[in-house]
Amino acid sequence: MPTEFSYEHTFRAPSTTTILAAYFNPDHLAAQDKVAELVDRTVTEDHDDGNIRKTTWRVTAAKPLPVFVRPFVKGGHLSYFEAMTWRKKDDACDLVVTPDILNGRVQISAVYQLKKIGENQIHRKYSGKVTVNITLLSGKIERGIVSEFEKSMAMMSDCTQKWLDANQP
Repeated sequence: MPTEFSYEHTFRAPSTTTILAAYFNPDHLAAQDKVAELVDRTVTEDHDDGNIRKTTWRVTAAKPLPVFVRPFVKGGHLSYFEAMTWRKKDDACDLVVTPDILNGRVQISAVYQLKKIGENQIHRKYSGKVTVNITLLSGKIERGIVSEFEKSMAMMSDCTQKWLDANQP
């Protein structure tokens, strides 16, 4: 059974589009990757038809995995595919993260839903679920992933706000 999560944050920004566009901006992604200790972000798909923008990246963690896990992961560093689909008319972005481990039995799916709540105030609700399909260990692994999200959520929101502040006219 998947483990659900939900985080909310209010950004200082002029519009929902400003924030959603940042999620696809290479400079913003580089700033977040630095905070999250990620390297080698490579675009594997990028499509924008005016209504929907979908980009997929392959991303690698800078830190090596614990020794007992390394034999299961090529290169000893966790890599994953991160696919984001911006539904422009809905002010929302769908996110699917598939780690390159255990033949796809781990997946994170989420939605960023944005709403203007005041002058220069955009509320973001980031909610989703972590699904692990490993007998007897699924719940523990899912809770561990959500716990890591909880630790990093404030840092990542702060990084985005700093980037928005530095890059708005």
